[in-house]
Amino acid sequence: MFPAVSIVGKSGSGKTELIERLIIEFKKRGYRVATVKHSQRQIDIDKPGKDSWKFAEAGSEAVVAISPDRLLFTRSLEHEPKLEEILRLVGSDVDLVLIEGFRKGKAPKIEVHRKELGGELLCPVTMLSAIVTDESLDIDVPQFPTSDTKAIADFIEEKIILQAKGDTSLFVNGKQIFIKQFIKDVISRTLIAMVSTLKGVGEIKSVDISIRKRPDK
Repeated sequence: MFPAVSIVGKSGSGKTELIERLIIEFKKRGYRVATVKHSQRQIDIDKPGKDSWKFAEAGSEAVVAISPDRLLFTRSLEHEPKLEEILRLVGSDVDLVLIEGFRKGKAPKIEVHRKELGGELLCPVTMLSAIVTDESLDIDVPQFPTSDTKAIADFIEEKIILQAKGDTSLFVNGKQIFIKQFIKDVISRTLIAMVSTLKGVGEIKSVDISIRKRPDK
């Protein structure tokens, strides 16, 4: 999994505001940032009557709307995807993914805590990498003042971005398949060696390969 962190917390704790500030801070540092919003409620980002909405209503499994400066992708789901599946859609050309919510996912978690919302944390302490809080808590986890965006960004940069290691993921029919580290190493070394011989490749930071099997007749 490439660098990602879940910003979790109770409703009204300030998760969205923190992510907004972190995006600005990391962009200043030259990082490419993506965001993921996890919601328990139904999401409707297209307006009834629009062409893309009509396509989805007619039964299209996926709809892509493109303008000169933006791409909008929507897809119907049979089940809530795992975080790894979502990060695959985000792509590998970003340096950090900031996730709002997804406290059950595998990404490191930073909880935003506000005194007025009650003293109990949303996540068990053992699941947290840090806490952003407006009061001092008697907990053995790194804590940062709510307003200290730079310190929070420094922590994410040091503990998550700069500590990230290369990884290889295998998806078959859209489902992630677990593979042992030895197999990962064989696949990555073989592919990188082959791709590096191709003209115009340059420095390889990531390789994405999609194989579609020809339908049997």
